[in-house]
Amino acid sequence: MSMRLRMGPRPIGTWPIGAILAAPLLLLPLGGWLVESDSMILARCTFKSMLGIPCMGCGATRATLNFMHGDLIEALTFSPMIAPLYVALALWGLLSAGLFLTGRRLEVEMTTWTTWAVRGVLISIPFMNWFYVMAHDV
Repeated sequence: MSMRLRMGPRPIGTWPIGAILAAPLLLLPLGGWLVESDSMILARCTFKSMLGIPCMGCGATRATLNFMHGDLIEALTFSPMIAPLYVALALWGLLSAGLFLTGRRLEVEMTTWTTWAVRGVLISIPFMNWFYVMAHDV
């Protein structure tokens, strides 16, 4: 597996994709407050109601609330994918924003085999999380 990282100049007109995708994380405290103050009522998962099994996202709200309260173990219990996803997205967003402000970008070069391996892992993570929530009846 071969991967190479290097810094390069940021072409004019390119956007900091990581920072844009991480921006909604700033609204998590507001969403958590809305849920906990009963200002926003979440219905039972339609997928689970219809089929009797949890969906891929079941447990994400409870995991998010526990993560925001600093209870990482409990967050991982509800949905092992959510907390690491938030951390990875926040780090990518900060890196992306910092590089954007300095006029640089991070270039990732991978072989075709490595690209497919990374894609395979990224695609399998939600399915592994889904199997977890089904096995633990989250």
